[in-house]
Amino acid sequence: MQRFPAVLALALSGALSAGAAFAQPASSPDQAARAVNTYVYMIDDAKNRVLVSTSIWRNDAKYDDRSLHRFLEILAALEKKGFRLDPKAVIDSWDKPSPPARCYVYLEDLQVAQKTKAGVASGSRVWCSGSGISEAEVRQSDAQGHVAQVLQRFDLMLGKAKSGGK
Repeated sequence: MQRFPAVLALALSGALSAGAAFAQPASSPDQAARAVNTYVYMIDDAKNRVLVSTSIWRNDAKYDDRSLHRFLEILAALEKKGFRLDPKAVIDSWDKPSPPARCYVYLEDLQVAQKTKAGVASGSRVWCSGSGISEAEVRQSDAQGHVAQVLQRFDLMLGKAKSGGK
């Protein structure tokens, strides 16, 4: 009879840790088909544009909620910096030289993902045209302070782009 609580505890711990393994995106084709990708274009008064995108993986409701909140936090922060949503602010060419900066913020991005014991940990990528520096990668989307790091990298990129890469 004493073995039952130990077996139950082991089964519960296995079930709880299995749930954590699905908190991040899986690299299977089936997972990719379930993901919902969303994006918005924003523009400021100086005509600087930014594309903000994210993926909702739909395999863990709590993780999806946190990733949606990260997306909304980025949008709110950009609005405080003077950007506003504008579906007409599309970016036709990333390479064409242009005084207004063209930036992107890719959240929940698998290109910068890292394998962990629990599965895959997505990250974010940030870049602005004319900044003179390479794309910045911010690892582990679910880590504390991730949004602040993304915004810090965005500010750096946009500042460099506005000053002509100096």
